[in-house]
Amino acid sequence: ALGDVVETAAARAEELGFSPADKTFGGVDIGLTGTRYDVDELGDGIARVTITGGSARVDVDRDGLGDLTEAVVDATTDDEDDGSARLDASDLTVEGDDGAVEPFVVTVERDGGWYVSPLHTAAQYLVDGLGLAGPDLPAPDPGDGADDPEAAVRDLLLAAGDVDGDATGDLVAGPTGTALRAYRGALEEWVGTEAEDVSAEIETLETEVSDREGGGQRVVVTALEGTVTWTDPDEGEETTSTVSWDGTCLDITEAAGEDGESLESGDDVEEGSVEDSDFCLTDGWSKVGVEDLAVVAVEEGGTWRIDPLATVGDYAAAIVPELTESLVLRVLGFPEAAEPSGEISPGEPTAVDLDEAGVAVLSLSVDPDERFTVTTEAEDGSEVGAYLVTPDGDYETAFSLVEPEGDGEYTLVVYTDAWAPGEVMVGVSPVVEETLALGEAVTGELETGSEVIEYGADLEADASYELTFDNADLGVEVIDPDGIEVEITDPSDTEVLGGTFVTSISGTYKVRVDGGFDRTAGSYELTLDEADPFVLGDGTTPTAEGEIDGPDAEQFIDLEVRGGEIVYIDVTTTEPTFDIVVIIRDPEDDTEIDRYDSNGPGEAESVEFTPDDDFTWRIAVQGKGGTTGPFTVEAYQ
Repeated sequence: ALGDVVETAAARAEELGFSPADKTFGGVDIGLTGTRYDVDELGDGIARVTITGGSARVDVDRDGLGDLTEAVVDATTDDEDDGSARLDASDLTVEGDDGAVEPFVVTVERDGGWYVSPLHTAAQYLVDGLGLAGPDLPAPDPGDGADDPEAAVRDLLLAAGDVDGDATGDLVAGPTGTALRAYRGALEEWVGTEAEDVSAEIETLETEVSDREGGGQRVVVTALEGTVTWTDPDEGEETTSTVSWDGTCLDITEAAGEDGESLESGDDVEEGSVEDSDFCLTDGWSKVGVEDLAVVAVEEGGTWRIDPLATVGDYAAAIVPELTESLVLRVLGFPEAAEPSGEISPGEPTAVDLDEAGVAVLSLSVDPDERFTVTTEAEDGSEVGAYLVTPDGDYETAFSLVEPEGDGEYTLVVYTDAWAPGEVMVGVSPVVEETLALGEAVTGELETGSEVIEYGADLEADASYELTFDNADLGVEVIDPDGIEVEITDPSDTEVLGGTFVTSISGTYKVRVDGGFDRTAGSYELTLDEADPFVLGDGTTPTAEGEIDGPDAEQFIDLEVRGGEIVYIDVTTTEPTFDIVVIIRDPEDDTEIDRYDSNGPGEAESVEFTPDDDFTWRIAVQGKGGTTGPFTVEAYQ
């Protein structure tokens, strides 16, 4: 069924430089040694062939490969790899629910000859690996299909949505339908482990039907509205998803109740439920010949069924001629195997054109030991990705600071998720290094959004520091001596930028200023100073004193704490009859947060907590049972 596609793909691979002339797999030599088999007849005309011993040898002669294939092989192997590999039969053994499963294929007899069936093999692996019900062999003859091509699409969608193996097998043509009918029980059991009582409904189905050159009818689904309902076998909850296709985009939305959880039976559906999935036929699909969602319906014995193999063949036949070198390399995951389309150097951001796969491959030369970083920005504001391939063939993220270890040329790969041509701004910026003294304000300016300025400061371990910064459009971060970003706690004053952090080790920390998410240029002022973990009373001392002089009296002290620090508070008294009660309140509305009253008259009360953020708590003191007396509050870390 796919013979024409294979021939077309081979010719296209040769045109693009992935294979030599007339040798799609030129340069690859496969040999088998001592191979032994066990044959188990599963039914009339179908057998399982298990490989019980032997080995395979695969040799790759890179000189016999196409230029681009050789480049991909080079990208996936090191220089010491000679391209040879040896595989024993035992290497292919997998662990199933009922024990080890040795490697096998399922063969079927057709028209007097025996053939390997990938469909039967995949289904049998599910049976053996998951301990599912065995196949019904020979496969039952198909029942009635549909009256016309559109009905075949509708009935197949409903049968699959209902997890009805019999009906699904009846509506699928050819070898695929035969495999489905044989393994229908196993497939239903497999789906049943994830969902029970599955049912589907179709409210709207619109199609366009036309004659197909290779026989049968081509059915394009232009609109679909329906629902699928199922029950979670573990939780017993019923969930309903709405499925919508408008000819361009597929939306699958899971209905949610008022509490945001999946609906149980009887719940009302909340408007604006949670979107679960989204897929669209974008311009990228159109570029490779996929313009619509279509299936092939064929007539068998006076009834209509869907032919998956013919459908796959039609898509492949449309896609293969449209494939380009860049598209194939991106699908393979190695766009860097292409020749660079240009060069880029440190300096001002440069406009770079993306090719039809939404990729630009650039060569980048930098001086040894000159630290740099890469910035990118798309015209339409969409997200741009980038990575570097080092002269040694290693991969690094482009957006972190890169420290070249020697001479050589880097490859910079820039891409977007659109898989379409476009223009992006790419900047390569050397890092400007400065020193920073505690307590001294420094000013600076990023002349372009791709610049990075880094300040070095020698800090002690297990100490609190406060960073203030005055430009919200720029980015600032702190990096410890091991190169790990330090978490900065937001300040309690929302008008102040920066925050506080606690050091874990001693050494030189880096305060890094860049253009932020939007790669903005601009001037700034920053200060790094030691930070008290808290400010008590008037802010000049970690202790404060007061007195409870009546049965209903309460005094309080506001305590401004720094996030990330363990804060200890002790309240003591010199009056042996005074029974201290400590209450933590929110100063915004005086709400009680916690209460401490574990000791008796004359004894101290202690509080210990670790705040996540900079915040002000109200420390209130009362006398239990109407007791009175003086007290002292002391805060420390």
